[in-house]
Amino acid sequence: MNCENEITVEIPLKIEELKELFKNKNFKIMEEYDLNDIYMIHKNDIDKEYLDMLRNYVLIRHIIENKKETKLITHKYKKYNDKNEIVKQSKINCSINSINDAKKLLEALEYKERIRINAHLIVYSNGKDEIAIQNVNNKHIYLEIEQKCNYIDKTYRDIEEMKQVIKKYNIPIENENYFVNKAEIEMKEQIIN
Repeated sequence: MNCENEITVEIPLKIEELKELFKNKNFKIMEEYDLNDIYMIHKNDIDKEYLDMLRNYVLIRHIIENKKETKLITHKYKKYNDKNEIVKQSKINCSINSINDAKKLLEALEYKERIRINAHLIVYSNGKDEIAIQNVNNKHIYLEIEQKCNYIDKTYRDIEEMKQVIKKYNIPIENENYFVNKAEIEMKEQIIN
């Protein structure tokens, strides 16, 4: 399992304001797509605290980009420190043909649907840095920086270097929190019984 760092911050701007900020900083859109995730939690973890549920879970993921669709089962693992900051994370993807069949399989393995997240993602780069914006469930705007960039030949050394990207471009963030867990926020807002 490959482990990589990333930071996620919540942005107090409207999506159009954020797009204008990136345009003014000479960022260009590299990729734009929709992501529909179904969070499946094992029955033994379903009654745990939110972050405990989100340490080890499975997503049924549907990615829609232009006329291309990708369907995956994604296992995610996250390790948190005592401040609830993600210190280690990994994921494993497996291509699938059917979202419904994947859900039936996971239910047979005693996983239950907990939440759904629908996001519109835009990946930006200016040749020096790469940043992804996520408009989640049309309520929250998040910004993500992953350790390894997809569109430029760059790997950030550590979390601190990723934080400096946000500071360098004067991007406003909520509460100076660089480890926002969007799934935890969504769980608090839309638990499925």
